[in-house]
Amino acid sequence: MPESNDYKVLKKNLPTGNDRLDRVENFVVAGMPDINFCSEGKESWIEQKSPIEPKRQSTKLFGSNHKISQDQKNWFLRQMKAEGNAYFLIVTNKQWILVGGEHADEINEMTTEEIANICLWKTKKPVKEKEAWKNLRNILNSKQNPTDIK
Repeated sequence: MPESNDYKVLKKNLPTGNDRLDRVENFVVAGMPDINFCSEGKESWIEQKSPIEPKRQSTKLFGSNHKISQDQKNWFLRQMKAEGNAYFLIVTNKQWILVGGEHADEINEMTTEEIANICLWKTKKPVKEKEAWKNLRNILNSKQNPTDIK
């Protein structure tokens, strides 16, 4: 499923009430994530990636497609230093995975299983339970440092 279709699913299911979820196409700030979410006064930046899971478990998820660019790594590093919220939402052909931005430097070198082991949230595709979306929203709204959430 193309990234834009996954975003439509996210837009339909994540926001509630007065939440705001916007897709951002920014050609001015290199590496800036493509989704901004604001809910209950808490703002989060989300970089959505939609790779296809490799057949072999030992193959890196971002081995040949949708890699995190150096500009994106740099943006995430600056955001983490500023104590801001930033995440990678990895939507594969099989699952949705949310990873904290502090993993920007290492994520390209990880297998799907390794990424799943450090994730903050994951669920299989298609997402049928409303509770899964509620849990994702709660993580994004958390006032804690993302590395403290497990």
